[in-house]
Amino acid sequence: MSRASPTSSWCDKDQHHFFDHYADFNAWLEESDDAQSLRDDLGLDNLSQPAKALFAGDKAQYDQAFEQYKINRRQELLSRDYLHPLTGDEHWFERNVEHFEQLLLQLAKGNVLPFVGAGVSVGGRFPTWQNHLRQQGKTANIPSEHIEALLTAGEFETIIAEIEAKRGRDVFVAEIRDVFGKSGTVPDAVWRLTELFGDTVLTTNYDRLLEQAFGAGQEDRIQIINALMRSEQPDAKRTTLVKLHGDITKPGKCILSKNQYDDAYGAESLDLSLPIPKLLSHYYQSTSLLFLGCSLNNDRTVQVFRAVRQQAGDAEFPQHFSFEQACDNPETMAERNAMLESLGITAIWFEKDRFDLVERLLELARDELNHRRSLEPNLRGVKTVEEPEPENLQLDAFMRDFADLMPLLYWLHQTVPRSETSKYLLAMQQVFYAWSIFTETTDRSLVAGLDLLLRALSNNPNFDSYAHGKLSGAFRLFQYYLGNLGEKNYATEKYDWNNREMMVIPAGQFESMLSGKTSLPKPDYHAIRLILALLKHGQRQLHSPQQFCELPPAVNIELGDYLGLALSTKLNLATPDRLDDMLTGDINSLCQNAWDNFNKPMEIGWLDKVKRRLFGKLG
Repeated sequence: MSRASPTSSWCDKDQHHFFDHYADFNAWLEESDDAQSLRDDLGLDNLSQPAKALFAGDKAQYDQAFEQYKINRRQELLSRDYLHPLTGDEHWFERNVEHFEQLLLQLAKGNVLPFVGAGVSVGGRFPTWQNHLRQQGKTANIPSEHIEALLTAGEFETIIAEIEAKRGRDVFVAEIRDVFGKSGTVPDAVWRLTELFGDTVLTTNYDRLLEQAFGAGQEDRIQIINALMRSEQPDAKRTTLVKLHGDITKPGKCILSKNQYDDAYGAESLDLSLPIPKLLSHYYQSTSLLFLGCSLNNDRTVQVFRAVRQQAGDAEFPQHFSFEQACDNPETMAERNAMLESLGITAIWFEKDRFDLVERLLELARDELNHRRSLEPNLRGVKTVEEPEPENLQLDAFMRDFADLMPLLYWLHQTVPRSETSKYLLAMQQVFYAWSIFTETTDRSLVAGLDLLLRALSNNPNFDSYAHGKLSGAFRLFQYYLGNLGEKNYATEKYDWNNREMMVIPAGQFESMLSGKTSLPKPDYHAIRLILALLKHGQRQLHSPQQFCELPPAVNIELGDYLGLALSTKLNLATPDRLDDMLTGDINSLCQNAWDNFNKPMEIGWLDKVKRRLFGKLG
C-alpha cells in the first residue's frame, strides 16, 4: 500500500449519514397507509424520496413527525390499549415504558444475554413442551385426563417418569428425536436475536433453530457448549450457544427424565456445585438476562435463581428482563409481577395471545438503538462530526476493522478457487456486518443488503430456507434503496418472489441505473458494482446446487475497488496496482496467516505486529 492524496466524503461534512439510522421511520413515512394523511399535510406525496427530502429540507418537521411516530409505535407494541382496561389507567403501560427504557440502556452497554425457552420454538413449528408431553402420553397410552392433571400441577418430570416406566426410555427418546430433530422454520423472533446479539445465547431447548439462525449453515460460526459436560471456555470469535439440557443431535444425552434432572441439579435438594446450577449461577450474577419464551414457574432453573438470591443476602445483582404475556385481571398480574421481581426479573408485558409481539418488541429495541446512534456518539458505530478522533485512536479503530479485512487481502488480485468460495464469501460478510470504517460512508440499505446477500451465498450451495430468508431481506433492502432513487420498488408488490427472481430483478435494475449514468456517491457506486457481481454469481450458483461454483474474478475485482476507495478516503492509503506484483505479494504474505486462521482467536498482540509491519512500510 502507498500514501494517497487527502480526500474527504460528503458524509464527513454534514449529518446526512444519520438519515439511515431512522430506516424504520423512513419506510413507514414513505410506504405506510397510516402515513398517508401526514404525507398529504406535508406535501410529500409527489416526491420520489419524501423522507429524505423532509430530512434534508425541514429537519425540525422531520424530527417532530418522527417523535410522534415513536410515541405511537411504543403505545402499540408496549400494549397500551390492552393494559389500560386492566386498571382503568396508565399504570401498567407506564411500567412497560420505564422497563423497556431500562432494557435499552443495558442493551446499549452490551450487558444483555438472551435466555431462550420453548415458547420461541413454537413459531418454528415445534410444539410447546406441554403439548409434546400430551402426545407422548398418547404414545404411551396413558389416560389424557391423568396427563392433564399432572400438567396443571406442573409435574412435567413426573409425566416423563411415568411414560418411561410404562413404555421404556427408548420409546420416549425416539419420539423426542422425531419431533425436535427436524429442521424447523426459523421464526422471526430468532432472526431478530441474530441482529441484537452475537456473543452468547442460553437455551433450554433441544431443537436446532438457534443453530440454523446464528450458524447460517457454517458450523465454525458457532460454538455449542453442552452445559452438563462443559469442558471448554466460550470462544470470543464465535457465537456461543449454551445448551443447558442437551442437544437433539444426541438425544441419549439430553436431560429429560426426573432422575436425569435430579442428577443434573441435585436429588434431595438443589446442589449449586453441580455443572448446570453453577453455570446458571454465574450468568445470573454476572450479566443481565433477557428471558424469551420461558415459563419462569417453579422449574429447576428458577429454583437455581431463587437459591442464589437467598444465599447472597443483600448483594446486588444485575437487572434481568422477561417479555411476559399479560394476565386477564389486575390481581393475577400483580401476583405474577411480584413473583418475577422476587427473582430480580423485570417484566415487559405484551397483549395476551399476541406472541407475534415478542418479535416486534425485539425489532423495536433494534430500531430504537439505531435511532440513538445519531444522538449518542459513544454508542458503537457513531462518531461526532465536530470532534474528530485523535489520529492514534483513529488508527486503532482502523486496525480493529482491518483485522476483518485481512483474510480477503490474502486473495488480492488473485483468483479464488472453488474450494475456497464459501469461506471467501463468509470472510467478506464479516466486513459488511454491522458498522465498520470501510462501510460507514455507504448507504446503510446497501451495506445491510450486502450482508444478507453474502449470508445467503455463503450458507450452502443449494439455497435452503435460511438462504431464501436472507435473500428476501436483501431484496427488500435493495428495493428500498432503488425506490428512494425513483426506481420501481418491487418489494411493495404482494408477491412471493423466488430465489432467481430476487437476484435477476435487482441485477437488472442496478445495471440499468449504472448504464443510465445516474449520479451516485462513489461508495454507493462501487457497492452496487460489487452487489451486481455477487447477484450474477448467485444466479450461476442456482444451476449448481451440489457444490459451490468458482468465484468469478469480477467479485474480487469489485471488492478490491470498493475497499480501495474506503482506504483512500479514510486513511489516505492506496491498494497496489494489479500489475505491481512485488507489493501485491507483500500484502498477500502479510495476510496469509489471517486467512489460514480465519474465525479463530487472535494471538495476543498480533494486530500490533501487523500495524508495525504495515505502517513501517509506509513511513
